[in-house]
Amino acid sequence: MSNIYLFYGEEKYDINQRIEKIKKEFSNLEVGVNLFYINSENVDELENITQGVSFFGSEKLIIIRNTNLKFNVDILKNIDEDIRVIIIEDTVDKRLSEYKQLSKIAECIEYKHLDERQMTQFIIQILKKYNVNISYDDAQYMQSVCGDDKYNNINELQKLVIYVQNGGTVTKEIIDKVCSKTLNAKIFDVLDDIINKRKSIAIEELNSLLKQKEPIVKIYIMLYKQFKQLFMIKLLKNSGDKNIAQTLGVAPFIVKKLSASCDKYSEEELKNIIYAFDNYDKKTKNGDMDFEIGLKEIICML
Repeated sequence: MSNIYLFYGEEKYDINQRIEKIKKEFSNLEVGVNLFYINSENVDELENITQGVSFFGSEKLIIIRNTNLKFNVDILKNIDEDIRVIIIEDTVDKRLSEYKQLSKIAECIEYKHLDERQMTQFIIQILKKYNVNISYDDAQYMQSVCGDDKYNNINELQKLVIYVQNGGTVTKEIIDKVCSKTLNAKIFDVLDDIINKRKSIAIEELNSLLKQKEPIVKIYIMLYKQFKQLFMIKLLKNSGDKNIAQTLGVAPFIVKKLSASCDKYSEEELKNIIYAFDNYDKKTKNGDMDFEIGLKEIICML
């Protein structure tokens, strides 16, 4: 077992859980005494911290965050075994010499988000611990609404447990009533309204997103992505592909959700929609079209 750790990835919940577990292995931790936090601004202090002596003896925990591995890794190669070092990054470039050095002396773990199936099971298991029931389909729906971030899902699950209480059952209707939707789920709602010709509602939802300070460019990109997926699903269905989710590299739930929607359009119609988004992209970048007005024009056109 190494006394040096490199934790990186998108699932912050699992990273923080592992950090807390390591902290519990110390009998006493005091910031600035035997617990030290290093970042890009004070990384030059690393060598002095590893060599110094604390009131609690040789035991130390050093947590290094978001330095992009831009520090002298040689400092860590011969540190005392009573010193624990945790290095935390959002992402790492495995081509860096620093990473290659760390991979030889540290426990390197990437923490990824759970996939759709795993998160669905996670939701079911957490609710079960609180004696709350949920069907697989409704747990899958909650995953689509609340996303793949564990922190977010745990917060929403806490709200559901309080709402339905011990022995209760969570349904789709309760999820819609209690849970906060991710931006991706809200974009799906806009898409659903566009597809079902509820243009005024789609415009209202767009206005609501803008009032929530969601960037118009981000909304456009996500809507464009959904229509592009619709187009690809349409092409693959027409070609007789039986494994569309695998071919596109997306969750089966997404394909199932979009598959019925793409039946409402012909290939030519979906192709024209893609062209409309491409034209919007060019005009807004050139300053020939207002971002908000242009996107509303596309919604009204569809």
